[in-house]
Amino acid sequence: MNQEDEALVQAAQTEGVLPEAATLVLNDPAPSWVVTTLSFIGAQFAVWPFLFVLALLGSGVFFELPGSLVMASLLIVGAVSGLRTKLTLFLNQLCVTALLVGLGLLAFSLATALKGSNLMLVILFIVQVGVALMVRVAWVQRLLGFLAALTLMMIHFGAQGNRYEMLFWQFPQVLNAVLLALAWAAWCVNEPRLSIQKLARNVAAFADGVGVALLGSALYASGSMLVSSDAFSHGSRAGSADSALAGMAPLFQITGMVALQLLLVVAAWLWLIKHWNLLDANKRRELVTLSTAYGCLLVFGFFTHDGGVVVLVGTVALATGRKHLLLLALVVLLAQLSGFYYALAWPLVEKAAVLVAVGCFLSVLLAAIHRHFRHSHAPIASADTRAKGRVAQTPLAILWVISGLVLALGIANYDVFKKEQVIKDGQKIYVALAPRDPRSLMQGDYMALNFGFPRDIETTLDEQAPGRNQTRAMVVARLDARGVASVLRVAAGQDVLAPGELILPLKQMHSRWVLVTDAFYFPEGQGESLSQARFGEFRVLPDGRALLVGLADEQLQPLHPAKR
Repeated sequence: MNQEDEALVQAAQTEGVLPEAATLVLNDPAPSWVVTTLSFIGAQFAVWPFLFVLALLGSGVFFELPGSLVMASLLIVGAVSGLRTKLTLFLNQLCVTALLVGLGLLAFSLATALKGSNLMLVILFIVQVGVALMVRVAWVQRLLGFLAALTLMMIHFGAQGNRYEMLFWQFPQVLNAVLLALAWAAWCVNEPRLSIQKLARNVAAFADGVGVALLGSALYASGSMLVSSDAFSHGSRAGSADSALAGMAPLFQITGMVALQLLLVVAAWLWLIKHWNLLDANKRRELVTLSTAYGCLLVFGFFTHDGGVVVLVGTVALATGRKHLLLLALVVLLAQLSGFYYALAWPLVEKAAVLVAVGCFLSVLLAAIHRHFRHSHAPIASADTRAKGRVAQTPLAILWVISGLVLALGIANYDVFKKEQVIKDGQKIYVALAPRDPRSLMQGDYMALNFGFPRDIETTLDEQAPGRNQTRAMVVARLDARGVASVLRVAAGQDVLAPGELILPLKQMHSRWVLVTDAFYFPEGQGESLSQARFGEFRVLPDGRALLVGLADEQLQPLHPAKR
């Protein structure tokens, strides 16, 4: 430590920024992540063939008790011994690989001996924490913190029997994640005061991994909420609109876990106000802005699995300067919002109403904030000056609003008019189809349509659309006595239509040629009666415009969505 460093530490101690016992520890420059990654990959090529041959020669030692437990212990102890000494980067990577293999073998041994009980996870968690406190490589400590946090959030107290699926389908355990997030936040807040402790550096690196694990588990939960445990056997999704419970969930359901998440959001908001001293009279604007943001997060907490944990981690990361962790928290919040939208436990109409209500609330609130601070910070002007400003600005703003409203309504109504014209004047025809999976996570329930066009027609259309540059075409179809259309040929420029023939417009969607559309939409959860659909009912005008208006069964009887 040179004189400049000593002077900087003394000045910080004089100002009270650092405690009197604080010292400056100079670390050796760490290699870049590129070098570390490449070295780790090279170590895998060196160690895994050796471990594979060793496992083949002594499978009983590796995969049977007590040999597997002994081998796991030897690998972990040897790896820890190597990581506590100053080795080259490549040797460190070999030790890390041996450590991961040892931990995996330990988990296998404990699962075999303890029948997959929670005691297995508790022991594994204790070992991971102990190893993290003993090794002296920061990135390995972060990795162990990540693994230990994931292990802790898998523990499900009260689980009975050999229930391995609970480790994943019910991960993360919400209460475990909340307690771990609180412990992590307490450490981060008190880290400057605790930095003089001997193990503080080890705990700091370990805590970095824990923070990433908390956010990663929330990201996993936002995706896994879409997939139920029977997704592979039934092909359905949890919360899907074709579920028997679709549309039955109340808008705001206060459970114990939801209340816990809301409390975390409120606690994070209050702590940040105190931490930044926003109750000061000169920081009213910052206080209002922060309160608005956390008010939105509080509403958001009603809809997420563990949104309060993400808000708490993001808040502490914001206040303690952990920029990368803050960015990750924002990404996870966006993913959770997407997960809420895609989960169709609520009808889309209700979700749209909630989003519109939140948007209106924010618009009014932001307008009030803007008005308040514009008047409170603007210089005093005469009544004539203020009146002239209002006269100059108000008509232009109103003109823009009215123009936008007229344009939006005009485009929508023109589209509706054109479709009503097709329905009113178009010829009724039926086209054979084969329904596919009725589900759309983004748009609600729908019947995916697959038209039964002749194979040679589709081949001709594909040949006429090389490179997918041409996505529209016209075909000639003939109607039978029932009005069912059969495609005959691709329409030519001067094609003369025979009696009973008409022009149908096709377009290419998702590598298939369809008539008008490839889907028929219906209200959520009301598509069971449409499973008998065999024909699509269309209206077609002489100029080739067409519109799908309904579905029909084998006898051409119209089918309608049935309310549950």
